[in-house]
Amino acid sequence: MIPKGVWMMLIASLAFGFMNVTVKMISGMHVSEIVFFRALVQILISAVFLFQQKQSPWGNNPKLLILRGFFGSMGLLCYFYSLQLMPLSNALVIHYLSPIFTTVLALLLGDEKVQSRQWLFFGVTFFGVLMVNLLTSEVAHEFHNGTLKFHHIAGSITPLGLASAFGGAVFSAFAYNTIRRLKGIENPNVVVLYFPLVTIPISLIAPFTGISTWFMPTAPQWMWLLLTGIFTQIGQFFMTRAYQESNTGLVSSISYAGIIWGTFFSITLFQETYNFYQFAGMFLVLLGMVLNVGFGKR
Repeated sequence: MIPKGVWMMLIASLAFGFMNVTVKMISGMHVSEIVFFRALVQILISAVFLFQQKQSPWGNNPKLLILRGFFGSMGLLCYFYSLQLMPLSNALVIHYLSPIFTTVLALLLGDEKVQSRQWLFFGVTFFGVLMVNLLTSEVAHEFHNGTLKFHHIAGSITPLGLASAFGGAVFSAFAYNTIRRLKGIENPNVVVLYFPLVTIPISLIAPFTGISTWFMPTAPQWMWLLLTGIFTQIGQFFMTRAYQESNTGLVSSISYAGIIWGTFFSITLFQETYNFYQFAGMFLVLLGMVLNVGFGKR
């Protein structure tokens, strides 16, 4: 039987996959404005659920909830910014460092233990992620001829984009471990609510300080913003439940399923092409996930 946290994380990763698509579809808007409107949609949805459950929205541990909101907000801003600066596949490969950071942080905090064999499974999965995202058609051609170089992908990875994606992965790791600390203390909808509550004032810093200029969204942009908020809400809810239900190392490894959804959307929606090495990488991603789940259950 598949652990509850595993299938919850699979649903969350699929929802986040759709969120990536909607964010990529929004053009001409600063990332802070996208995050602001996404947060408004999340607050409305969370408020409805909490009202139906007659649950207090303020929670039992406001300090930890605010920390979760801060880490999540900074991670989201960094990640969305990297999506605007870099191709989807390049942003994803750096973002998927977060499961490893999450596990390492859980170890440092003394919350969990990870067996040496599980690190091997993490390595298999992450190597697959690298193959999917780095071995493009041109690079794979050079690899086949024994002259592997990376100048083909260097132009798509800027220092600012790299820093944004890396920062998003680190902040996300802190957010996921904070969620784990809230297990048994807070209702998942309360945990999700604090995310946009903290995000809104942070996102407003940009227009008020002159860092960016906001514009009234067009009709198509309103549609994509609404879908971004809805998919984020679904993903955040199931991700929160997943981290509260199962081992952090096990659940974080399942988030690598997002690379499969990302590849599918890249091919079907953005007409990106993949080669043999990249499909082999997808197989390694799935293999590492299955091995980690099987070992985690034991």
